[in-house]
Amino acid sequence: MNDVGDICWSVRFLALFGHCLALTSCAWLLGGEMHQTPISRAAAEQAYSRMLPTPVKGDNAKNQSALTLEQCREMALANNLSLHIAKLEQINRRHLSFADWSRMLPHVILAAKFDQGDNILYSDLPGDSYWSEFYARSSWHLFLETRWSPTDVALAYYTARNAGNRILQSFYDKIRLSQKIIETVEASFFRLLTIQECLPLARELVSLRSDVTNRMERLLRERLAGPDDYEKALNEEMKAHLLVAELKVELERQANAMATQLCRARRLNGKSQSFVVTGSLTRPEVGEIPEDPEITALKNRPEIVALGLKQQESHNEFRKSILKNFPRVSLFWRYLKDPYHDHRHPDGQQAGLLLYVDLVESLAQFKDAQVAYNQRFKSEFELSAITLAVTSQAGFAAKKYQMATERAALHAKAAAAAERALKAAQQRAQGRNLSDIAENKARADLTAQNIELVKALGEANVCLAELKSALGTNYSAPLP
Repeated sequence: MNDVGDICWSVRFLALFGHCLALTSCAWLLGGEMHQTPISRAAAEQAYSRMLPTPVKGDNAKNQSALTLEQCREMALANNLSLHIAKLEQINRRHLSFADWSRMLPHVILAAKFDQGDNILYSDLPGDSYWSEFYARSSWHLFLETRWSPTDVALAYYTARNAGNRILQSFYDKIRLSQKIIETVEASFFRLLTIQECLPLARELVSLRSDVTNRMERLLRERLAGPDDYEKALNEEMKAHLLVAELKVELERQANAMATQLCRARRLNGKSQSFVVTGSLTRPEVGEIPEDPEITALKNRPEIVALGLKQQESHNEFRKSILKNFPRVSLFWRYLKDPYHDHRHPDGQQAGLLLYVDLVESLAQFKDAQVAYNQRFKSEFELSAITLAVTSQAGFAAKKYQMATERAALHAKAAAAAERALKAAQQRAQGRNLSDIAENKARADLTAQNIELVKALGEANVCLAELKSALGTNYSAPLP
């Protein structure tokens, strides 16, 4: 009889092992291998191909990449991958907040227990006047239980409040990320537009300097000009050639930077695609600077609000650490079905109150409370540090923008003076070689001053973009 029982036990053990193996296999099929392979080169190339521009045929091919400032802003906000990650993080925090609030509800537990044994149970059978014994081979026990703990509800309440604060933190982090994206896009746009306007002027400057050099060379051969004048003209020509080369390299660099900000690739079928922006460079006014840029930044920068929410989170964590030291009280109601409990009353209900204290856990919670207490001061120090950083950044950006506008005004005056000098040289010119050279020199000087003026205007607009970002006024969004 015992051999038969041992065989049955072995069969049941093998069946249980088979079930465990089947569940493990299903988990492996659903979850994949333990060590995930890295992203393949083909997948990376496919992701890159999605960013390639669509080729356009016909007359529109020349203007397919000409983008305005507003279009660049919209494309950057729509395509930026970091912004998409921030949006997903905000969505995930909403789900976590819902999960934390749901933990305040009573816990409903449905459980089943299976017993297998050969223990002897005694029972008073109905209708018999004596006790009889029988062997309990297998039995099922079903439980339906409801638990509710005020302490756990209080802890879940503060956890849910922190989850709600994290949703707002992710929102303000996304706003600040958008402001930085717009700042970078506007800076790249104005730098690229500056180079596009400077490059034709630089080529014209090369032509004028070369003409002056050729004329001076002829005068040098005729001994009508000295070698110093020829060497000076040659140096000016070399500087003009170097300026054109620098502008070409900078044009490629800024075009690549702009394409990266817009998540667009510039190479199609192994060839670099043109990337052109369109707009006008205007001289910003000093009046763009507010009277008190530091206070304006504190009112508009989202980091200040995000750190305030983080400070509230540290206070909630401190309250949670205090609640964890309280004794745990749990109210429960239980319905159970146990056929071997009493054959005449197999079903039963229980209700009660459970009070318990974990002494070892209380010691750990005491240290956690000290950490939470220190976190409160840490959040206050972080708020002070960020406040100083924000105000310093706003003040520096305001001074930098003021200097850029003043520099643009000075270059505008220099360009006007060069234009007056050109007019005077044109009035003196009467077809003589020296007079023609003086006129070309004046024309070249005017072109050089126009190039410097365009550069100054572009830098002033870049500084204005940085100032608006430092003040937090270049982008805002309503609360979700």
